[in-house]
Parts: sequence; C-alpha cells; structure tokens
Amino acid sequence: MTISLTLLHPLLGELTSRALAIDDLPAVLAVEQRTHFTPWSEANLRSSINSSHLCRGLFTQDGAIAGYAVFSLVAGEAELLLFVIDGKHHGKGLGRLFLESLIEQLADVAQALFLEVRAGNQPAISLYENIGFNQVGERMNYYATPWGREDALVYALELDLLEDG
Repeated sequence: MTISLTLLHPLLGELTSRALAIDDLPAVLAVEQRTHFTPWSEANLRSSINSSHLCRGLFTQDGAIAGYAVFSLVAGEAELLLFVIDGKHHGKGLGRLFLESLIEQLADVAQALFLEVRAGNQPAISLYENIGFNQVGERMNYYATPWGREDALVYALELDLLEDG
C-alpha cells in the first residue's frame, strides 16, 4: 500500500493516511477503549503492527489519530479485521473517505475484501452497503456484548470488478 497519502475532507481539511507505528499505540488504544464493547488489547494491536497485517492510521493536521484500520492479506484476498473512526468524527463522512481510499489501494494487491460487522451496527452496515459491499453470510452469536451475544454479518466486495466498473 502507499506509504503516505493525503486525503482532503471538506470539514477537517488535509488528513494523512499512513502505516501505523508502535509509537501510535497509546493514541490507538485510547480510541479503541472509547469505541468498542470488547476493545483489542495492546498485545493484539502491537502484534498486528509488527506482523504482516496492513495497519493504517488516519491523522488530522495536528497529528491526532482520527481513525485506523487493520487488514490481513492472504492469497489475493483481504479481510478488514478492524475499522475505527474516533467517535468525535462520526457523522462527518470521514469513515467513507478513509475506507474508499483504503479500498482503492487494496485493489492493487487483492481481488476481494471481506469483513464482519455487528448485526446491530446500522451506521457501519449502511456505510459498507453504500460503498458496494454485499452480505454473503452470517455468524450466529459471534460477538460478545454487555447484553449477551450478537450476530456478525459477513460482507464482501469484489475489488477486481472496481477497475472494470
């Protein structure tokens, strides 16, 4: 993937998308704790950054982390393992801008992108469907929540079709 990429947002101005580094962990962990019922641990995030996972951060002009994503890439297929936009930036179109830029870069190295999303996460589901993802499966009782278990919906996007369309 591109080493560093500048994205232009109508409200936030220029944002930078780049690989996450170990030095970014404290900021990522803070967002992770605020965002998830079951956040990834420091060990999980550190392992992803140090492994072959593709870990990208989205940073504001002042260097604050606005979002991040973790992908695995195996045999021409990518899986979005984690996609987070800091809550203070929700509803501004930042998730779409970031995800579309990541998809464009992934299209060079993968034919398809898969993801799982909580069945009750309607904002994320709307984003994925508006971008062109299609639901291809469901995992019953997949996610732990404070109120019990929640199903995961499995989505796919055919990246090799993007260049043709």
